[in-house]
Amino acid sequence: MYSWSAGALVEALGDAWLDEGWVEFQLRKPVYPDEVITTRVTANGGDVEFTMTKHTGDVAVRGTAGLGVADFLTEISTAADRTPVPQLEERLFITRALAPLGEDLPAMAIDLSHVDAETYADEKANDPDPRWRGAGGRVHPGWIAQRANALLAHTWRYTAIHASSQIQHLAPVHADQQLLVSGRLESGYERKGHEYAVIDLTITSEDGRDLVVMRQPTIYQVGAR
Repeated sequence: MYSWSAGALVEALGDAWLDEGWVEFQLRKPVYPDEVITTRVTANGGDVEFTMTKHTGDVAVRGTAGLGVADFLTEISTAADRTPVPQLEERLFITRALAPLGEDLPAMAIDLSHVDAETYADEKANDPDPRWRGAGGRVHPGWIAQRANALLAHTWRYTAIHASSQIQHLAPVHADQQLLVSGRLESGYERKGHEYAVIDLTITSEDGRDLVVMRQPTIYQVGAR
């Protein structure tokens, strides 16, 4: 859902936001097929605030974004082991008893072509912006945000419900390269019967530069109703 706000954020902050900028947001309400979403961006000093509001008036997403380096960057941990491994053929369902809290997650390598990047922009983000197209084009922010759940799913089976994100862009992310995704299951907690995992993640270019650092709390086990 966050991917649908990217156009408005880029319009407000420009390519500089994709080069070195940050965003943090909370997902407050689910969105269902055929619902109409309106994104509004308002200036707040040098930063912006944004909301994604359903046609019912309910705010589905609320967040802030800005240029430069966010204060939260120093709170996000990085993995010591960044050696990529293949996805497990048989993955267990993650539970509170099995969750490797405080440990590195097995890293994954992604060969991301510009065709793959364009397909995401077209089919997932519904975003026709030419930034996300062509050889070496930029990678859509929505794809970047989804890497946390993808990293957890690289090793575990689980029910993923994205709760919030803090994302720091450190450098442009371009397609047509092998990206390394590494991270840690930094911590976990229970809230309203749901089990949450806090995933700290780094996306690294094929020449070894850290491009994105992020933290994402995710519900991996839904509580009984």
